[in-house]
Amino acid sequence: MRHAVTILKWEIKKILSSWQKTLAIFLVPAAVIVFAVNLFPKLLSYLSTGSLGAQRVVVVNAPESFIGFEDKMEDFFNYYYMPEDEYRSYGSGYDIVRNGDLLLVFETVDNKPFEDCIKEKFDALYQRGEDQESEAYMFVVYNDEQFTSMAKADQFMEDVAGPFMDSITESYASTYEGYDTASFSTDDFNPITFILDHRSQANPQASHIIPGIMIILMYYCSYSLACDMIAMEKMRGFLNKLIMTPVSIKTILWGKALAVNLLVSVSAVITFVFLFLSSWINRSNDAGSLLPFGLLLMPDQLIYMILVIPATVLVMTMFCFLVAIGLEKLEDTTANLQLVLLILLVEFFVQMFMYWDPITLEYFIPIHNTIVIFRDILMSDVNIFLYLIVIAVNLSLGLFLMKKCSKKLAGGIK
Repeated sequence: MRHAVTILKWEIKKILSSWQKTLAIFLVPAAVIVFAVNLFPKLLSYLSTGSLGAQRVVVVNAPESFIGFEDKMEDFFNYYYMPEDEYRSYGSGYDIVRNGDLLLVFETVDNKPFEDCIKEKFDALYQRGEDQESEAYMFVVYNDEQFTSMAKADQFMEDVAGPFMDSITESYASTYEGYDTASFSTDDFNPITFILDHRSQANPQASHIIPGIMIILMYYCSYSLACDMIAMEKMRGFLNKLIMTPVSIKTILWGKALAVNLLVSVSAVITFVFLFLSSWINRSNDAGSLLPFGLLLMPDQLIYMILVIPATVLVMTMFCFLVAIGLEKLEDTTANLQLVLLILLVEFFVQMFMYWDPITLEYFIPIHNTIVIFRDILMSDVNIFLYLIVIAVNLSLGLFLMKKCSKKLAGGIK
């Protein structure tokens, strides 16, 4: 054990002594992924609308109450107030939303002013006790053939149209004596309700993104370090000299594996911190965001995530060691290990669109089971028995691969 710790310290010192390698392991991958995650909604918006700016909303017959509405999210939605004659020149509303724009139309019976129709409804309700149907209508039209258009329409209804109608109701209803507009309301400034309200939406959506990102970054760092610690040393002949020392092969492998495990585990935690901060910076809460505003893990969830990482990294590390030991050329080792990275990338995209619960068998598939358990952790749906199965499966396979590596090294390096 003492020799394994010595090798561990030596390998870590070798990596940390080079600032390029330190950045390549701890910061660059996480920064690149976070940049890509935040760029995704912009790219998606550009592909669907041809613009990187705010979502354009074409407004027709806008009443003064809407024009002066303060919660229109003008930093996220770009409003274009289209004249009535220009709107009529189009064949249909679909011609306007075909390119990804949203269309908001205000209409009333007999072309009455929008505010007058709302006032008549409340007059009938409070003066005569008649709950008559409103003669004012508001329509949101979008392109149902585009996912982004549908998502932006849902966000517009929730963040703009809904609050606008609530403000209209409160504005007119409060003019009547005895009407209490705030009989019960949630304190939006209460930090507990603020965090939990957003977390309930952000964590389930992030559960489709973060697990795949974490696994890709963990494997990338594992194979990079394996190439440096095994393939490069084998190519220079240093690994052969190390094997001829009195230190056992198993001790050498454990020292290197523990070094990789420690470095990759820290890198994974740093990556999660980057993703966590990225979520809380995303105040616009774009409907196309991969990381919605409000991501948060409770202390027990953080512990679950941190404990499962080393077991998963052990499998990755020993697999990469086994490939590096079995191949003669560095480029062959890199090519074979990068193939697995491609498979994990496919897994990432599959997880993005997987909205059904995993089956029990998935918890027995090494590495994939970590993606599944990460998803359960983010969803606050961890089953302790299945969680322990994931750790046991990965540790068992990691130890098995360790024995395979020891035998292969004992048989001589090709």
